[in-house]
Amino acid sequence: MSTRVVSRLLIILLVILFSSKAPAANEKLAFWDVQRKGANGDAMNPDAWFKAAADVGIEFIRLAPVTWESQGRDFLLGNADNFTVIPDRDYAKLKNALDTAHRHKVKIVLTMFSLPGARNRQFNDYKFDYRLWTDEKYQEQALAFWKELAGRLKNHPAIVGYNPLNEPHPARKDGFEDGNEKGFEQWLTQHKDTSADLNRFNRRVVKAIRSVDSETPIILNCWFHSSPDGFRYLDSVDDNAVLYAFHFYEPWVFATYRVNKGRFSYPDKMPVAGSDATEPWTRADIRRRIQPVIDWSKRHGMPASRIIAEEFGCDRRVSGAKAYLEDSIDTFNDHKWHWAFYSFRSSGWDGLDYELGTEKLGWKYWQEREKGIAHEALIKRHDNPLWDVFKREFTSKKISAPKVDSITNPKVRELIEALGSDEWRQREEAANNIWAMGIEAKAAIPFLIERLEDEEWHIRKAAASALSRMGPEASPAVPSLTKAITDEEWQVRRPAAEALAAIGPASEPAISNLIIALDDEEWHVRKVAAQALAAIGPASNPAVPKLNEALNDEEWQVRRPAAEALAAIGPASKPAVSTLIELLRDEEWQVRKAAAQALGAIGPDAVKSISALKEALDDYEEQVCDAAAEALKKINRASP
Repeated sequence: MSTRVVSRLLIILLVILFSSKAPAANEKLAFWDVQRKGANGDAMNPDAWFKAAADVGIEFIRLAPVTWESQGRDFLLGNADNFTVIPDRDYAKLKNALDTAHRHKVKIVLTMFSLPGARNRQFNDYKFDYRLWTDEKYQEQALAFWKELAGRLKNHPAIVGYNPLNEPHPARKDGFEDGNEKGFEQWLTQHKDTSADLNRFNRRVVKAIRSVDSETPIILNCWFHSSPDGFRYLDSVDDNAVLYAFHFYEPWVFATYRVNKGRFSYPDKMPVAGSDATEPWTRADIRRRIQPVIDWSKRHGMPASRIIAEEFGCDRRVSGAKAYLEDSIDTFNDHKWHWAFYSFRSSGWDGLDYELGTEKLGWKYWQEREKGIAHEALIKRHDNPLWDVFKREFTSKKISAPKVDSITNPKVRELIEALGSDEWRQREEAANNIWAMGIEAKAAIPFLIERLEDEEWHIRKAAASALSRMGPEASPAVPSLTKAITDEEWQVRRPAAEALAAIGPASEPAISNLIIALDDEEWHVRKVAAQALAAIGPASNPAVPKLNEALNDEEWQVRRPAAEALAAIGPASKPAVSTLIELLRDEEWQVRKAAAQALGAIGPDAVKSISALKEALDDYEEQVCDAAAEALKKINRASP
């Protein structure tokens, strides 16, 4: 073979090699592959503001710079009446904020509250601007704006999403106000593929952005000001890096303080639509309100990672705000949707600044404001039960702070790295090996917590099992384990409860879910749920009624830990005395022993059990006799 032929073959092979190279992964889209928890905000003082967000553990900010001082009339747009080019000073200001966010390791979804022909009504004499939806000229300007902006920002490391327009509602101009959908389908048919068609606008803005930026995720709002009901009419877009968003302040007359006026309270006095009547709510009612999103996701085969509750909240001063926010977050978490609360440290509005608690600012605040003193100079943010609702969520996401390189034990470091393998069997094996090492591998705890969210239940099970070997050291895992005991797979629920039991009293936040687990269809889960409640101790007293029921469980291995839990709770278990007396005759001696110990722990309030305990002194099992004798001593010693 000639040298020339060999050279040509080598060239061909090199061409094939480089042309077949796999495309680079879309790291910005990968950010959304796991549930993300963020906030809305304006970052008026970027360095202090983003530092505060990072300190809390907020993962991303939906940044709305609409109120920033602009070189022209409208920030970034110059003038929403006639967009031509992004003003240089505005862009420099935005880029500085994004650079600051990146320095503090906070990701950004950039959202526009105004577009050409759609000026935000706060800057439009509080009138809705419908020109974007009636004049094609403004649509073209809006597309040109986003094309220019995306072209400039596509490589910025802080940006993980573009949100083209906040809360669009083209049909409002024709009388379809909030909650009024009658005749909307006919309207939509009449306006299909016109300037008024939001679905058409979404397709066009995605195409415009993709002409300059092929990777950055795009977050599209639905109809009716991004209400969950708006998903009924939303089309998906043919693009694999698009997320779909809704906002949740429902019902609005409850969530808005100036409209509520003390009339409504969650969950006992919620408004009945179209009247002044009230009705009680549960979390099921929140789920009912977001059902259109659930249905749409199923219909379009949309994974949870592509849905975001982009704004939600309620005024901090309305009655029941804490429970409402908790149940909203729990609902979003159940579906593993991303979410961003509204809002973090607003620069001028206190209504949804949860760090202020539930108190009103008072008349002195308003007096000082009239003198020209700034909002930030007059308020004092502080830890409080309302803010703790969010703080807990973000704290649980901050746990994975240690870097793998900082772990000194080479075996543990190797296993932690394997927990991040693309092959699920390797992740499972790594978790199992960590379980085998036990407390020696406690440096792996933050990484095991992450694996409790793994898409493969085998890994979730293995991670929970490994955490169960860590004892109280695994207390940072309590929020994630609390969620894991509601996992769809019982083989995950069981080790999650075992881990909570091993952690002990620090598992107190899981009590509510452990009570629910006492009704689990699998007795293995019921058993360990009772064991966890026993390990928590007296704080488990809210579980007494359900533990009393568990004393009649068909499985003795549930009856025994239920009695042990009542013993750990102590005198507050008095309502279970009658059932415990009956249990002194249980066919299983270990149950009889636990019942006697529980009666002794209850003390003088178990006085009516004395006769039954005396009978138990003749039990054929010596341990039951001893437990009965000890119980009689405790009851008689404390009795008058």
